[in-house]
Amino acid sequence: MAKKGTRRTGEKPGGTSRKRTIPLADVDKASQLLAQQSHQLAALADILREEKLAEIEIDGFGLLQRGVDEIDRFIDNVDKGVNQARRDKRRSEM
Repeated sequence: MAKKGTRRTGEKPGGTSRKRTIPLADVDKASQLLAQQSHQLAALADILREEKLAEIEIDGFGLLQRGVDEIDRFIDNVDKGVNQARRDKRRSEM
């Protein structure tokens, strides 16, 4: 039997919405954090190259791969949101 949940404000009856409004500041913050993490990982890859280390043993690489996939999906969603906001803005200006 399905679990009964309470509906949050703004949700449509019969379903839950995972969408939420994200301000530009939050997108900027996430972009900066990802850039910083990317630079850190690139620096580690550079060290591996400099030291001529062909491979290393680490834990959590699968987690990284899943995270990158999640980021790709999030970027696609942000792109869709940007396109929808542009269309909405153009329509309101007509």
